[in-house]
Amino acid sequence: MRLSIIFLIIIGITTHLQSQRQIDFAGVELSIDQDAFADWIRQDTEDNTEMPYFDKNYTVALRLGFFGEYANSYYLGLPWVRERIDYLMDNILYRSDFRQKTESHSFLFIANGFSPTHISDEIDGFGEAVANGYSLAADRPFSSFTGFRSSRRLEGTKRFVHSARLFDMGVNTSFSFGLGGTGLARGIDNLFGWKRPDANLWQRDESKTYPTGEVIKNILPLVQYSVSSEIAIWTPIRKVVLQVRPELNLGSYTDIAFGIDFGKVMSVEGVIDHLAYTDVNNPSNASVNDEDFGFSLVGGITGRAVLYNYHLNGVYARSKGNYYTFADTRKFIYEAYVGVKVQILQTVDLIYTINTRSPEFKSTFQQRNTWGTLTLKYLLGPAGEGCYD
Repeated sequence: MRLSIIFLIIIGITTHLQSQRQIDFAGVELSIDQDAFADWIRQDTEDNTEMPYFDKNYTVALRLGFFGEYANSYYLGLPWVRERIDYLMDNILYRSDFRQKTESHSFLFIANGFSPTHISDEIDGFGEAVANGYSLAADRPFSSFTGFRSSRRLEGTKRFVHSARLFDMGVNTSFSFGLGGTGLARGIDNLFGWKRPDANLWQRDESKTYPTGEVIKNILPLVQYSVSSEIAIWTPIRKVVLQVRPELNLGSYTDIAFGIDFGKVMSVEGVIDHLAYTDVNNPSNASVNDEDFGFSLVGGITGRAVLYNYHLNGVYARSKGNYYTFADTRKFIYEAYVGVKVQILQTVDLIYTINTRSPEFKSTFQQRNTWGTLTLKYLLGPAGEGCYD
């Protein structure tokens, strides 16, 4: 009888641990940023009947990755580095009464890039713009990042001081390593540019009187560690959430940010899945709804206090192309987005967002940047528990 009781206890403990364990391979993701995905909301020409030769600061990115326990393998390298830093974060988190429910991981390949208003000098529109006073030297520099990111996401609840309520909470940490100056963004630029001209100005040409090529002349290693959190502070009706989103980034981006998100989430989500763009600091989540059809419609705004941005500043005193000093960059910027996610048969996520960012440097040629993001996710996890079995 005593052995039977012990056996049942062991079975119960094992079952509980299995319910929290992440499955080995939980899904894959393909996400693309492109200015062209947001052209329908902009008036780039007076009659809006044809695509212009410019696009108000080109944004392009590609994110390809997978979810699950395999994404946290030491053989990938970056998860091992990230966990060494996460150890410090975990000590703070668990001492503050955070009650973890689930843990998930992703491993991503990311290639992103930014460029000035004009990306080609082989079209009539460029010469006309220069004649009217346009200057590449006073516009945004070409820049790119190509690399990998290891991310971890914890979901659970937390009771804050002087509160009797448990708040739903998500905590994301990530470590990225990659290279600047590879020029890979140029290929993505041309591939998804639609009616825009091929971007020949990505290639450095010292014979020209205006700056061409990326913000640094040679390939440069880049690293970044990011931590962010989503805290659902108000749920007026079922699955409608208002949340706050603090964030800290250290490395190729160094800034402190605070965001607010609001909208309708899927039935298995306690906090809002941040649906915005594919930059290295943005988390990515894989949740499987408990119904055959689910959708999320959300939006948010984020304020950032920026100390360093490789894409604008390059490497101080060593950049060869067009770059901006600390004094010439704006210290406070905002970002906003609105997005919709549709999940079909608990297997496929289709996501579309419109994103915008305020001017990042001081110049008459810098305007608010607006672009779109398209994302496709194929999910392998069971319903109701995201990527957990």
